[in-house]
Amino acid sequence: MLEVMISMAIGILAGRLLKIRIMQRAVIMVTWLLLLLLGWEAGSDRNVIEAFPYIGMNALVVALGGVAGSCITAWILWRHIEHIRNSSKSANAEEPDTYANKKALMSGLGESLVILGFFVAGICLGLIGVLKDNSIIHILSFWALCALMLMVGISIGGNPEIISTVRSMNPRLALLPLATVTGTYAGCLLVNLFVGYRTADVLAIGSGFGYYSLSSVLISGSRGAELGTIALISNIIREVFTLLCSPVVAKIAGPLAPIAAGGATTADTTLPIISSCCGEKYVVLSVFHGLIVDFSVPFLVAFFCSI
Repeated sequence: MLEVMISMAIGILAGRLLKIRIMQRAVIMVTWLLLLLLGWEAGSDRNVIEAFPYIGMNALVVALGGVAGSCITAWILWRHIEHIRNSSKSANAEEPDTYANKKALMSGLGESLVILGFFVAGICLGLIGVLKDNSIIHILSFWALCALMLMVGISIGGNPEIISTVRSMNPRLALLPLATVTGTYAGCLLVNLFVGYRTADVLAIGSGFGYYSLSSVLISGSRGAELGTIALISNIIREVFTLLCSPVVAKIAGPLAPIAAGGATTADTTLPIISSCCGEKYVVLSVFHGLIVDFSVPFLVAFFCSI
């Protein structure tokens, strides 16, 4: 994580000094490459592929429950902020353009389908064994992520309006990490009525917030390999869901929802797609949100595992 944050810092400095502006389309294209590599890496890992027929469904249910809950609480926070912002405006506001809203939604769906296509293509490449050495794919994924963070940083640094935009941002947005945690737990508890895990266990899985490596190791050591594998797959799904569906989620539930869905990953892996579908003015909030949630993961997972 340190390397990708350094890449972003270098990009901000370069954009600031050289007045470079990166087109958003270029960021999206590199995101497609990253999704292809991530799918390739997953398809090359036989342990991940073989785990899906046995426990993948439960992991999917828990992941989607947590994501849905966090998106709902983020939407509530967004609507509250918008209500306060618009309270001083005239009540005679124009009716929303339904056709324009539907068109925007279809546009977001199209972007998500393209992203899904690249990810599925990567999985297929991994399954047929195009490249046997999985470490090479991992290295390529890492450098693709660094390139994305560099480009996002250049976009921020080259935008003279970004500082004033951040300063004018509503301080209530700092509550977004709390909304993410609260919504995730509510969603996990709701879907647990169907999967039937111990309450502490399903909350421990949800406490990964997309940080699948650390949370799965902690849970495996305390609760066993099966629950640890569920945590691994569930949190991978959360990250992939954010990468794939952020355009549509942003259209439906507002710009805070993709950030909440990304959980701990919004400071690095999912930051580029959040920047592209929510706007550059939410990049700082996304990094802040990711760092806060990321910092909470080991403490919350350890707490629920100890119960």
